Amino acid sequence: MANEQYRYLEDMGDGNHLIIRNDAIRNVSWNEQEAELTSWYGQLDSTVQAMVQPTANSFTTGDIEDTDGTFPESEEITRWTLDLEGDVAADITQVVSGGARRAFALSLADVTRLSGEGLAFPNHAQRAGANDSWWWLRTPAPGDAWRVFNNGRLQGAQNRFTSDINGGIRPALIINQAN
Repeated sequence: MANEQYRYLEDMGDGNHLIIRNDAIRNVSWNEQEAELTSWYGQLDSTVQAMVQPTANSFTTGDIEDTDGTFPESEEITRWTLDLEGDVAADITQVVSGGARRAFALSLADVTRLSGEGLAFPNHAQRAGANDSWWWLRTPAPGDAWRVFNNGRLQGAQNRFTSDINGGIRPALIINQAN
C-alpha cells in the first residue's frame, strides 16, 4: 500500500477492514497526535486515501485513571485487557456515514477488544509496535493518557507531553477493498 507497512486487525464486514501502521511514528506526544495523524494521512498516496472509509468526526472517549482500571485477576501483572465501562467501553471505532475519511488512533476499548487468542493481537509481542516501539491510544486518563508499552502491556499513567525516540503514534485506517 504505497510503501507503508500495515498490520491487519479485523474484517469489519461489508468489505471494510481495520488496519494499523506496523511501526509508530516516533517523537510525537499524545497532545500532538491529532495534528500528526492529519499530516500523515494527507501524505498518503491518493489510491490509498480513496480506499479509506469515514469514521466519527470526533470520538467520545471518556477517561479512566490507570489505577481505576480493573484488570481481570489473572491479568493484573500482564496488563493485557481491562474491564471497561461507560464511554470508555463504548469507544469502538467503526465506519460512520457522513464522518471523516482520516487516520485515527485506536481506543483502549479497541485494543482490549482486539486482544486475545485468534484475534489481531494474540500476545504481548504482537501488540507492541514494530522495532520494539510503544504507541499512544486515543483514550485519556485525567492528566495522563493510555498507551501500549513496548512490551505490549497497557499503561495509563503516562504524561501527555511525553515524546521520545522509542514510540509515538500508530495510525489506523478503515479501508474498503471494493473501492
